[in-house]
Amino acid sequence: MKSTTFLGSALLLGANTVLANNPIAGNLFTDNLGLAAAQAAAPMWHMPSGTCMPSAAEDGNGHQTNGVGPDNCNIGKLGHNCPAQPQWLGPQTGYYNIPGEPFGNVPTYYANGFCQSDNTWRIIYYVYFKKDTGHESDWEGVVMKFSNPNGDNNWVRSSVIFEQDGNKPEKSYEDINDTFDGNNDWTQYSNKNRDHPKFYFGKFHHSVHDDWHTSSFKNTCPPNSESDFRNDDYQFWSYWNLRHASVLGSDWVWGKANAPNHIDICNY
Repeated sequence: MKSTTFLGSALLLGANTVLANNPIAGNLFTDNLGLAAAQAAAPMWHMPSGTCMPSAAEDGNGHQTNGVGPDNCNIGKLGHNCPAQPQWLGPQTGYYNIPGEPFGNVPTYYANGFCQSDNTWRIIYYVYFKKDTGHESDWEGVVMKFSNPNGDNNWVRSSVIFEQDGNKPEKSYEDINDTFDGNNDWTQYSNKNRDHPKFYFGKFHHSVHDDWHTSSFKNTCPPNSESDFRNDDYQFWSYWNLRHASVLGSDWVWGKANAPNHIDICNY
């Protein structure tokens, strides 16, 4: 079920005050499949109305979710055979307790690893959709990097790599447009370098961005991911249901999509 309050990462780390980009102890990336580290930086996801909404990729009992056929830019069918879109209650309408979904909160699938090439810990956060406009099954998300600038085993968020239709641009964490710490600021925008980033899925292809695009292509296919319509109509916080990518079957096939259990995050 949806949490009734947001848990700030200061609580997760046992801190008494909330600071910008709170460091994460190195052992949290390895203990209990790195769940506490993933929680400490868990992103908020936003979707526009009219898109194919996110789904669980499995049912919790080892069964894969079936994808559905694409709509090929038919604006009237973007959400066809996808989870029901909740009644819109204004910006940042909550996306949870969706009929037909196996979990009260749609999962974000994560995995982590240490990359010796640049001395970073990395966490991949990925969300499953039953389709995008052009193909059955769709996986989209980001890889977050963590560095230890003081060499003291306290790791801070350093950059984000975005999945954008096969392109993977990287952005410094301090430049991410919208971040928040927890209960008191999760509805706000334009706060920089706080613990949890806000990301926005495109309407047609679900490419991931840290900004909006509302000036064009709301009802027609965009020519590129940068032009894909996106805003904050709906939201869910990945913290509510982080599932390790190991729950995904190694032999499951997702068509053109690449599931996080098959991604080398050090070469992302």
